[in-house]
Amino acid sequence: MPANLQLLKRRIKTSQNIAQIAKAMETISASKIKKAQYAASGNRPYAEKILELAGQAMNQVQNKKFTHKYISLPKNKKKLYIIITPDKGLCGGLNTNLYKKIFEVDEKNALYITLGKKAERFAGKLEGELYASFKLGSTLPDYSLIVQVKNLLDELIDSKSISQAHLLFAEFSSILIQKPITSNLLPININKLESESKSPEAASDAVFEPDAESFLLALLPQYIETQIFNALIQAFTSEQAARMMAMQNAKNNAFDIADYLTLVYNKSRQERITNEILDLTNSQN
Repeated sequence: MPANLQLLKRRIKTSQNIAQIAKAMETISASKIKKAQYAASGNRPYAEKILELAGQAMNQVQNKKFTHKYISLPKNKKKLYIIITPDKGLCGGLNTNLYKKIFEVDEKNALYITLGKKAERFAGKLEGELYASFKLGSTLPDYSLIVQVKNLLDELIDSKSISQAHLLFAEFSSILIQKPITSNLLPININKLESESKSPEAASDAVFEPDAESFLLALLPQYIETQIFNALIQAFTSEQAARMMAMQNAKNNAFDIADYLTLVYNKSRQERITNEILDLTNSQN
């Protein structure tokens, strides 16, 4: 029997509407990727300069037993994880991959600061303790969010509650590849900072006022903020890239379904017309 033509027409229309919505979401994500990449390129020289200056200053004070709360954390305390996830879904397997990564580091002796609704909801399934949560929204968050997170970090350090801090987010490699990673934030790796100076000569020639130690005391908080902000940009770019690809696939699949249903509709309509002609011919005979 011919398929229900009215039902087929509704399904074709529905598939076309879904394709148009997916196409619009794909376009929006593509524009957001450009904005995020612009923010990343604008932040990169600042971040690189902070690393370079911190390395130069550290090279000058390395023999003076320089200490700082970001370098010398207490032992055997809780681990802090700053988890960054999207607020929304419809971004392919990105959230699922982040959940798997979170499960890898989950333990009872852990604290969590979540950035994004998905991480906040998922935190209820973890063994560790949710310390604070923030919503990210649909645009790149304001830098004031970074300051709030760093202030919470300082509170935990000053109360000697943590011995480590890590960032967990999706690193943006390309439009097709976004890899969940865990990056060390605290304690600061002194050897890494020292290696950031371009050359020993540049480090020794640099002059810091009033001295290198005072300079580091002011610079290290900026260094921490830069690391958090970079992770946030990476996570936001990864989200938009994953959503763009997911919506592109959804759009293509919806158009394919619409094309297939159109073919079925035309065949069914032709079959119905043929049957009506046969019935009319038979009735005349």
